Amino acid sequence: MLPTKGRILISEPFLSDPEFNRTVILLGQYSDEGAVGFVLNRLLNSYTDELVPDLLNYNFPLYYGGPVEQNTLHFIHTCGDLIEGCEEICEGLYWGGNINSVNDAIDNRLASPENFKFFVGYSGWTDGQLDDEIEQKAWWVSECEKETLFTDDLEDMWRVLVKHLGKDFEHLANAPLDPRWN
Repeated sequence: MLPTKGRILISEPFLSDPEFNRTVILLGQYSDEGAVGFVLNRLLNSYTDELVPDLLNYNFPLYYGGPVEQNTLHFIHTCGDLIEGCEEICEGLYWGGNINSVNDAIDNRLASPENFKFFVGYSGWTDGQLDDEIEQKAWWVSECEKETLFTDDLEDMWRVLVKHLGKDFEHLANAPLDPRWN
């Protein structure tokens, strides 16, 4: 499967880069200029009000989006037209938008905090870099599964998505962190 906006990157089990070992990344952008994505299964030990006090009416947990621009805040959501200025990533899943719209949607009970996921930083690739990494088998590409993206079971997210790749991948879902342990 080819990478494109809205697809999921699943790191191969023995990827040695500690930034991306056993990660699941949602691609928010993919073009000839490069790609941008967010690590979905790395929860940080902090919340939005610690990063930017009084920005939001609800205190969201923060996820590690990736190593690029750690001074930026991004969010994905399932609220579409409720959030002004958002960009559709795939059907029913959106990136960013007016932060005040987040407050309004939750305050007016049109959305709930569970419809949002906030990230510090992002994962980025220059032109051709991600394609090269996929060709080198560092990443597997999969369809977006919204129910999996917003799960609380972060420990098993990677394993579940590897199993969804099919029978040829099932045995890799239980591979040890260090292949020498096998």
